[in-house]
Amino acid sequence: MTAVVVCALAVGGLAWLMDDSYGKRADAVDTDGFFDRLAAVLTIDRETEGSTRAGEDVGPGVISAMETAPQADQVRAADQIEAATKMANAFLNLDHEEIGANIEAVKALATGPFLNQYTKAAADLVKLVRRAQATQTGEVEWAGLVAGDDDSATVIIATNGTVANKETDFEPVARTYRLQLEVALVDGQWLTRDLQYVR
Repeated sequence: MTAVVVCALAVGGLAWLMDDSYGKRADAVDTDGFFDRLAAVLTIDRETEGSTRAGEDVGPGVISAMETAPQADQVRAADQIEAATKMANAFLNLDHEEIGANIEAVKALATGPFLNQYTKAAADLVKLVRRAQATQTGEVEWAGLVAGDDDSATVIIATNGTVANKETDFEPVARTYRLQLEVALVDGQWLTRDLQYVR
C-alpha cells in the first residue's frame, strides 16, 4: 500500500495542483455524462466494412449517409489528436534517472496556464521521483476529439501503464488514467494549455 501512495504522489500531486488551479474556472469543460454517452454509442452494433444502411426505412425517418469532412478538417483533427497523444506520453512516462529530460519534454509541448503550473510543480516532482527511485510508464490506448476548431481542441485520452519504485522492489504495478487535454495552435504548433484527469 505504501508503494501505491508513494508512486501516485508524483502524478497525484500534479493532478491536485491542476484541479485546484483549473477546477473552479468559469470556462472549465463539463464532462459529466461524457463516458455514459460514449458507452451508449459503443454498444450500437457496427455494420461490416463496406455495408451501408443508407436509404433504409427505420420508421418515422430514413437513414442518410453523412458527407465526408473536408480534407483540411480531417488533417487538422489528426494533428490535434497527435499533439494530445504526444503530451500524454511525455506527461506519464517518468524515470528517476532521466527526470530532468522528462520534465523538459513536457514543457516543450505545453503553453499557457498548464505550462506555468507544471513549471511551478517541477522541482517538487523531481525530488519525489528521485527519492522514490520511481519509474512510470504510460501508453495511449485510445484518443478521441471531443471538439475542435481552427485554433483549439479538446481531446480525451485513455492510457495504460505501470509504476515501480523501491517500495515495490521495482516490480511494476498497473496504472490506468483518463486525461482531458485542451490544445491550442501557437505559432503553427499544437501545444497543450490544459490537462486534467477525468473519471
